[in-house]
Amino acid sequence: MKRPSILLGATVLLAPATTLYAQELSKPPEPNHSPKTSPVFGYGIAFLLFGIIVTLSLWPSKRSHTDL
Repeated sequence: MKRPSILLGATVLLAPATTLYAQELSKPPEPNHSPKTSPVFGYGIAFLLFGIIVTLSLWPSKRSHTDL
């Protein structure tokens, strides 16, 4: 009966150590990303697509001669 409790105790004691070994001790690299375009261009495209979708959603569909 002692064996499972010893194994459980060793697991509890060594579990925090495994996370320390899994992580690198060096500091993370600095991001060197510099955007080449303005985000306004992306906002413009998003606004244009939004307008197209809303326009097509509200466009009346003519399914037959009774919809006139």
